Amino acid sequence: MLPFFREKRRGLKWILWLVIIGLGVGMMGLFVDTPGTSSGISSAHAAEVADFVITSSEFRRHYVQLYEAYRRVYKLDRQDTAVIKQLRLEQQALDQLVAEYATFHEAREMGITVTSDEIVRFITKTPVFQENGNFIGVDRYRAILRANNWAPQEFEDSIRRQLAQEKLRRILTDGIFPTPDEIRREFLKRNQEVKLRYVSFDPEKLAPGDVEEEKLKEYFDERQENYRVGEQRRIRYVSVGVDPENATVSEEQIRDRMDRVTDTDQARVSHILVSVRSPDEEPAARAKAQGLLQQLRTGADFAQLAREHSEDPVSAAAGGDLGFFGRDKMMPEFEKAAFALKPGELSDLVVTPFGYHIILGAFNPQHHDGDARRPIAEYEARRQEAESQAKDLAAEISGELAEEPDLARAASARGLAVEESDFFELGGFIPGLSVQNDFNQKIFDLQENQSLDPYEAAGSYLVAQLMETRPGHMPAFEEIRAKVLADYRSTQGDESARENAFAMHQAIGGGGEFRKLAQERELAVMTTPFFKRGATIDENLRFSPQVHDHAFRLETGEVAPPVLVTGRYFVFQVAEKTGLDQEKFEREKSQLEKELTEKKRTDYFNAYVEGTLERLRGDDAITINQEMVDAITG
Repeated sequence: MLPFFREKRRGLKWILWLVIIGLGVGMMGLFVDTPGTSSGISSAHAAEVADFVITSSEFRRHYVQLYEAYRRVYKLDRQDTAVIKQLRLEQQALDQLVAEYATFHEAREMGITVTSDEIVRFITKTPVFQENGNFIGVDRYRAILRANNWAPQEFEDSIRRQLAQEKLRRILTDGIFPTPDEIRREFLKRNQEVKLRYVSFDPEKLAPGDVEEEKLKEYFDERQENYRVGEQRRIRYVSVGVDPENATVSEEQIRDRMDRVTDTDQARVSHILVSVRSPDEEPAARAKAQGLLQQLRTGADFAQLAREHSEDPVSAAAGGDLGFFGRDKMMPEFEKAAFALKPGELSDLVVTPFGYHIILGAFNPQHHDGDARRPIAEYEARRQEAESQAKDLAAEISGELAEEPDLARAASARGLAVEESDFFELGGFIPGLSVQNDFNQKIFDLQENQSLDPYEAAGSYLVAQLMETRPGHMPAFEEIRAKVLADYRSTQGDESARENAFAMHQAIGGGGEFRKLAQERELAVMTTPFFKRGATIDENLRFSPQVHDHAFRLETGEVAPPVLVTGRYFVFQVAEKTGLDQEKFEREKSQLEKELTEKKRTDYFNAYVEGTLERLRGDDAITINQEMVDAITG
């Protein structure tokens, strides 16, 4: 899940800029002439930095804004609570504020000041507060502040701190530049190419065939706890789908929502996602996506294939429908394809970090003659009505179960099918259901025949009833002999492959010739094309970071120690390595120098800030009211 968060850094950076600037440009020097920190500090505070106080309201606002930024970009309402907790947003918010006040303290100690005129210029030139290149005016300015819970003085102080920090940064870093050698090394890092020759050792091919029963039982006895089965549950459930297409809405509902549509540059598409979670899965995923695309091109029903095959559970439940979305809401590759499609037009395969997408156009503002607000408003009205109907129906069923725990009867009376799950453990996956871990926890808190309140899943509301409980137990060897045999073969194969790989590496280190040693072991020698750092190498080595690390550190002819990639052990030798392209270097040197200059200055200033924080902590000049922080963030 965390790769998902990393892939949207670009969108998050843009939204966080709005958090800092757009969500709160205070009156500043434009309306308030008093410099310094906020007055009227509440006795309840979240932290103290030197002689500054971070109030609980300031921390709460910053935390909420940070959470909302992540929620919009990363769809936190669709993520597991455990994943959200890993982000530690409360700590991020607190760290940001503490660092901001610490650097402001340093700037003030160095005599750095920010005038009211500088603050005025900053606000009036901020794009969020401009219209047609002019400042939007005091009244609208104040309205934005009120809408985002900012007081004039508070935001003046916030901008004052930011500008002081920027002045401090310039004083400390304006004299920092990369050396010619650093520029040269960076150019090589970005442009140098390497070619490898390698052999592989496959654990599957080296795994033993026949295994003596005695050895197998001995293997099981030594690892019995690995095969213990935890307590399990099995449920029956009804899924009440949210179906906007079949929801009925009035003209009044549509027109009411039309007034709220401010952005008409929105597309609507459906998609089928075939995920790629690791390099191993890429060939199979591509083949599956190509097969689905071919079915669609020969007349298959898109919605049906989406429900059966798409690995985006939320949209799959709705036949792939993603609803309306504006610019900068999707990955760039996806957005480009989506906004280029005409209604009813099918895309080729679209590749994003999540995998392969097949996209079907439903609405494109460029190909719509009427008021573009209407289809957007109508969809939103239908979606809201469908959600309300599904939730009410699920609540109705749940209410009946409280009186009479007969889910089959309650479902049958409404034309709904009852489904049953396999047994699952507390932290286990439930086939057929797109739920978070909290669903499992709720089920494990039930007694048999008890049911949950309606649970919002991907595109539906679930009413689930506990059917059966199975206590944890240690299975007998005979019950799981097949699994034990597979594990034994896998373990032995891995050990053999690893030992053979290290033996060959040692033989090369002892003076052996790569190709000759490979021939003696009846190993095929493969040669890669030239590749750069971070690029896919070939279908076997993929984009292994370990291979890249060794390949670009070693010299031509040197051999890397065995590396495990996609389940196989590889021993490789640097076959060729390109040198410096002087002509290209001269063309790119100026831009490269600018980028390195910015990076070195940023790294230096970040280290300076961290050093400042450490010093203030050592002087007991930073105090955190953890109880208050926890109370605010829950």
